[in-house]
Amino acid sequence: MLIIPAIDLHDGQCVRLKQGQFNRATIYQSPPVELAKHYAALGATRLHVVDLDGAKLGDMQQLDLIQSMQSTAMPIQVGGGIRSIATALDCLNAGISTLVIGSIAISDPSLTLQLIAEVKANNIVLALDVNIERGIPSPAIHGWQTATEQNAWDVVQFYLDAGVATILCTDIAQDGMMKGPNFKLYEEAVRRFPTIAWQASGGIRDIDDMRALSTLGVSAVILGRILYEPDFNLSACLQEFASC
Repeated sequence: MLIIPAIDLHDGQCVRLKQGQFNRATIYQSPPVELAKHYAALGATRLHVVDLDGAKLGDMQQLDLIQSMQSTAMPIQVGGGIRSIATALDCLNAGISTLVIGSIAISDPSLTLQLIAEVKANNIVLALDVNIERGIPSPAIHGWQTATEQNAWDVVQFYLDAGVATILCTDIAQDGMMKGPNFKLYEEAVRRFPTIAWQASGGIRDIDDMRALSTLGVSAVILGRILYEPDFNLSACLQEFASC
């Protein structure tokens, strides 16, 4: 299982939101580029970066900063405001290896299929940020500000048929809360779609949570707020799961 550190960017700074709410943001003083270098030095082999301003406004706002983070030579998967073919191509031309597509996949499937055809499905991670109502996961869009009534499992099947093979799934209620991930959600995801490489995000509080997710068949975990906890040892986690 791959351990992927995350850096969320707001106005050029590293931040963490609770449940996707901008009014519940914690700002961290570490410069984004230096933090990326730090994770690479500890042994991280991939980085997850979110342009929160882009996610909220609908167009990437911090591509230059994200591009400068590539000095680590780590592959970067980037999301937040990629809602047009032009923006997707700008990212690829900037050397970003993987695009994380969320809102547009829900709001405009036709355009998303065009985007997938243009940039190729293996360069795409589908991001499903979901609210759980009566046991059914429904994606939220536009930086988690807008709820939808779609069934996430129907969305997965649609994009699986389009060739997408990697999906990042986050239970919004767990994100940033440090109370543990939604294990039932990932267990059902892997059971329903075993050929998908599932990335788990939201609520991961310790290495035991990661071990449990690995046992469920999750392919990667995205670490966010836990990275800033003083007693968390990222290096040890990277070493433990390097051979898993």
